Amino acid sequence: MTAHHIVLIHGICSSSKLWGEMATALHQRGLMVHTPTLRYHDLPFLEGAQKMAELSISDYARDLVELIKSLDSPPILMGWSMGGLLAQIVAGRVEHQGMILLVPAPTAGMFNLYPSMVGMFMYHFMQPTFWRKPFYPTWEAFRKNVAPQQSESFARELFNQLCAESGRAIAEMAYWPFDPYKATSVNPALVSKPVLVIGAGHDRIVAPQVGRVTARRYKRGRYELLPEADHMLILGPALPRVLDHIDQWLNDERLTP
Repeated sequence: MTAHHIVLIHGICSSSKLWGEMATALHQRGLMVHTPTLRYHDLPFLEGAQKMAELSISDYARDLVELIKSLDSPPILMGWSMGGLLAQIVAGRVEHQGMILLVPAPTAGMFNLYPSMVGMFMYHFMQPTFWRKPFYPTWEAFRKNVAPQQSESFARELFNQLCAESGRAIAEMAYWPFDPYKATSVNPALVSKPVLVIGAGHDRIVAPQVGRVTARRYKRGRYELLPEADHMLILGPALPRVLDHIDQWLNDERLTP
């Protein structure tokens, strides 16, 4: 089957705006690109923060399922960071042609206590009832953990595009053993389509080991590591190398339009 649609799912504290370069490149390859923004992530900063504070990963997933079921043919699912987790959740509920997971967040059942990953969110977790409060990104944490390989000016430009994030969604990812609803659970046995996972050697918010484990969970999983890339591999200097791996995978799996 020829792939036409591809749905790009962004990560925490972001919106579809960060897909600009990637979306253009995929469109040039003949794909029909869809870049949904997760609920409330496109509102003014403080308004969005208050409205999304207690949203669940499950709320995001339901919105995405509704969008994907409205398409006229099964899409490829591409997810970045939390979007990679969401892509895996959604893949078990909708027909699709494959997944591309870029530095995907860990699912329930995976080890996630790498020091850099814990440190990124510790200031948020120190608050009382943090799971009911919006998470606000800080420049220091973003520069150190998310964009250490970017130039200072480019990193600042990216940071200025960020929004807040649901404290509940972050709690569901970080503290999955205590979530009675298992919002971040994934059943890899439900996915028979090919899966490409790309990790980044300088990623401190999603350790490279997470990508390796994710790829191994799928029967048709493939893992590629970009040693010099950071978490922001969806744009900037790392993007051409990411696209090389995507092109090869699309060709190998006969998904190129």
